[in-house]
Amino acid sequence: MKAILKNSLSDYLWVEVLAVVLAAVMIGSITAYVAADSIYKASIIGGSITPILGAPGQLSGQGAEKAPSYYAHHYLAVKERITGIFGSLVWSNSGLISSVLGIAVMVALFPFVYRLRASFVPLLFRERSGPVGVGLKGLLLALFFILPLFLALSFPLAFVAKNWLSGVSLSSVLLLNGILWSLLLMLAISIYSTYALWGRLDLAVVFTLLLAFLLSGKLPFGWETVWAYLGISAGLTAGMVVAFQRRWMGV
Repeated sequence: MKAILKNSLSDYLWVEVLAVVLAAVMIGSITAYVAADSIYKASIIGGSITPILGAPGQLSGQGAEKAPSYYAHHYLAVKERITGIFGSLVWSNSGLISSVLGIAVMVALFPFVYRLRASFVPLLFRERSGPVGVGLKGLLLALFFILPLFLALSFPLAFVAKNWLSGVSLSSVLLLNGILWSLLLMLAISIYSTYALWGRLDLAVVFTLLLAFLLSGKLPFGWETVWAYLGISAGLTAGMVVAFQRRWMGV
């Protein structure tokens, strides 16, 4: 691990840091856009009362004499409904989210994986390990390296939950966050494993985007989607291990 870490901390470290920052901005921006659009639509669809824009305290269809306490017993139920609709609406943009996550992961990981791949044979001697050991250590370091991407993905959702969905159970938001995290993990492992094995960016891009688009819109908004993505991630990791063991890689 020390040799791999030293290999990544080269004179061009600022390029890798810049790539991670750019990828985080991409993910944060698209997630914020989708979250803002979804909470707006969810408020309209799930709300039983539509506020008159520009008239604080006035409610459409109700006279001014109606007290706010009149709707108090409906308040939490409405917010719970809005929370569920919000999660479903965000996930309905799975195609857009998957494509942006795939591109962002490529931008963030390519400098690191490129240097790892170029130095793979020397790293076998420096680490005193086999291809499987070096590959798995590189994968762990790559996932640690892109932690800002996971944070950028969750920040807009946490912001919406805190400011518009506070006071209710956030099971739908937690489910949505779990789906997006597992999706990002799957795409990261796909990029890393494909490029680390064969050193071809075109193959890594095509395979990862194909994987993302084939699954977009096919999986429901539920915990089974999280387990599906985690299962695919485990399968990709296992396939990478087998390929390293049998030397199915381009050197």
